[in-house]
Amino acid sequence: MAEVSVETTFRNPSRSRRQEWQRATHILRECKQWLVDGWEDGSLTSSVTTGDIDNSLYSALQNQSIRNAKSDYDDEPIEYTGEQPIEVNNQNWEIHTTENGSVVVGFPCISDWWYTPIHVHDSIEEPVQTLLDGDAEKTKLSVWREGGDWHCSFTVEHNEQQDGEETPIGVDVGHNYILAATPDNASAESFLVSGKEHKFVRRYYRSLRDSLQETGAHRARNRVGNKEYRRIQDMNHTLSKRLVEYASQFENPVIKLEELENIRDGGEWNGVHSWPFYELQQFITYKAEKEGIRVEKVDPENTSQECSQCDELVGRDGSKFECPHCGYVRHADLNAAENISQREGEPCTA
Repeated sequence: MAEVSVETTFRNPSRSRRQEWQRATHILRECKQWLVDGWEDGSLTSSVTTGDIDNSLYSALQNQSIRNAKSDYDDEPIEYTGEQPIEVNNQNWEIHTTENGSVVVGFPCISDWWYTPIHVHDSIEEPVQTLLDGDAEKTKLSVWREGGDWHCSFTVEHNEQQDGEETPIGVDVGHNYILAATPDNASAESFLVSGKEHKFVRRYYRSLRDSLQETGAHRARNRVGNKEYRRIQDMNHTLSKRLVEYASQFENPVIKLEELENIRDGGEWNGVHSWPFYELQQFITYKAEKEGIRVEKVDPENTSQECSQCDELVGRDGSKFECPHCGYVRHADLNAAENISQREGEPCTA
């Protein structure tokens, strides 16, 4: 089963529904607190039901509150101090398109079910469409507020169908070469993309922001940041699509990515777990899973220094890797990708 996480914001919810949603988050806090306090002082049993709850929430929200509170409570006092997200299981919310093409999410609250358009940005378009087409299943819906925006999240699940022997494809993400990919086969076709364009974009917009900062043009500086994000995002979409197309040529491919959280900081990008790299991995993941290609994360330790043929640790020389132990010579980033393809991984989602 492949899973893709979806998170987005609602599009211009009316004042009345925002007020009701916020009221619901407070009622949910009071409800959960009443439940855990009752279990703590013995006035409630674990078999409590919605019939024992006296508030204005739909029963679907009350049921989920019971499940959440039971999950939180472990025979220790709990104090809920903030707004609690509105949550309902997969059977108690809906997603569909309107006649004008808007994608709306509907869920129960206090006075009614609310159907509200969501922003379907590029990074979630494919999993949302898969769900709308009936080719996937949805999980629990969560709705919460951040500042003036209301967010929602859920997971899209679809079955993977693969037969026969798998081909692991290692993918190395770096600065000088933003993507290097290859199976564990030095004679197979590889995939190598220079990072010059990404680095140029970062330098250009960084210089522009610094200039605007010096002149005190703070609003213009913020707009520059948005333009940079959109440009990098477009480039990442193109790169991830090309990589998935490359992997698709192999028999039952499995894409293996490095776990970015374990990679050191460094370089002008502030580490390869900065947002451009992390977003690129997310795009690769959901595009691959949409095509039925499993994605795994592997431990990145020494992937750049280890010889993919004899496993000896060797210091790389720029873009060239040459092993003095076995004589293996290859582009350093492709050698790293080979190492990644050989490692055991853990399934991941976008």
